[in-house]
Amino acid sequence: MMGMARGARLPIPGTGARPLNPGTDAASSAVATLPEPGWLHTSFVVLGIFSYSGARIVFGSSAVERDLGSSDPVYTAIQLLMLFGGLAVTYRHRQRCLLVLWRAWPFLLMLAVLALSALWSQSPMHTIRRCITVFVLLLYGVSTFAVFGPVRFMRLALRVLLLIALGSLAEAVLRPGIGYDVGDYANAIRGLYFQKNGLGMAMLSAALALSFLVLNRGRFRWSDLAILGGLLVMLALSRSTTSTLLTMLTAGSTVLLVWLDRGGPWRWTSFLILGSSLSVAVLSFAVLGKEGVFDLLDKDPSLTGRTFIWEAAWMVFNQRPLLGHGYSAFWIAATPGVDVIWEHIQWDTPTAHSGYYEVLLQLGLLGAGLVVVLLLATLLRAGFCLFSERRRAAMWIMPFLLTMIILSNSESVLLNPDLNTVYWIIGSLGLAGPVALRTAVAFRVRPGGVIVPPYHRQQL
Repeated sequence: MMGMARGARLPIPGTGARPLNPGTDAASSAVATLPEPGWLHTSFVVLGIFSYSGARIVFGSSAVERDLGSSDPVYTAIQLLMLFGGLAVTYRHRQRCLLVLWRAWPFLLMLAVLALSALWSQSPMHTIRRCITVFVLLLYGVSTFAVFGPVRFMRLALRVLLLIALGSLAEAVLRPGIGYDVGDYANAIRGLYFQKNGLGMAMLSAALALSFLVLNRGRFRWSDLAILGGLLVMLALSRSTTSTLLTMLTAGSTVLLVWLDRGGPWRWTSFLILGSSLSVAVLSFAVLGKEGVFDLLDKDPSLTGRTFIWEAAWMVFNQRPLLGHGYSAFWIAATPGVDVIWEHIQWDTPTAHSGYYEVLLQLGLLGAGLVVVLLLATLLRAGFCLFSERRRAAMWIMPFLLTMIILSNSESVLLNPDLNTVYWIIGSLGLAGPVALRTAVAFRVRPGGVIVPPYHRQQL
């Protein structure tokens, strides 16, 4: 090009790649830029966050309780929309998605085991239908990571969950018959969820997204404290004790991890606080005992009747200990196992209220082994990343897994097609690093000295 200095570097229009040296016949450069999704794709991701968080919109004057194991036509319609949307996004960005897919092998294994359980399931159609839902979620997680990236997704997840919190408040004010829970928790807000613990877990998910963004940024903002305060207010209104404690644990661990990442005196301060906290926790438990801790938390020792459910669930598990009753095929009305549990506890519980017992009932020891494989695969990835440039992603995934382990003790959140599993997929994929885009360009010279790339080819 006329007037251009020798060895100058030209930008490549439309590729997002670094400028290349036009003096070479061919060159390549690796970039980690992500494509800019349009409003339709963003709407697809927002719908997934809303749906997988468990939120719903009731169009009547009161919530309608459905029979155990029955299908919800609105939920089915949303899943079909998510399926076709996920297929469309994956096809459009198929090169990116295919290279991301191999990193998701633990979750592909999970899907294979869940689908295989249809062979011995007591209700194969329920298992197959639920496996399709898990396939849609996996498609959603892979395509969202490949195109949005973890940071942009977590930022969007936090915003959507905050809007859900505002919507839940509005539901409680404008339609208290829907916005408040029933029974013993009639004064607890459930908002856009079927029960108050659903709202609590959604606020915990928002806290986890906030933690990811803070760790990725490496510092705090005043807005982070304001958001955390709002989440704690919503948790207090929902009266969800477990989610409240885990949100406080997430906030505290985030502070310690940011200080650890800074090094120097901050690192030693974080070690001191961590050691002191553990010592106080151990001493408090030794002095108060198990019953004293429950009294302090204003909880009964049976964990609102959960221990009686677990006793009955253990009896039913021993009837089919190796393979269970099939994925998502246990909690169906009028089945023998459910009748045994209901008769034992004298009320109709819809779940085991424990992720561990839920896995044992549905998939037996095979499912327990699957959960161990998922945990070990994620922890090994995190361990390799702790001393690399992806250490902050590893720092986040470890408290997240700890949260899942604790939450699963009282809530059925393992191997579910929900937002926790989406976080797990995207967090695990993030440990493998961003999807690098390689652009190879061969230059040619037009008459007049104009240098143009005749083609550009993108590889992942």
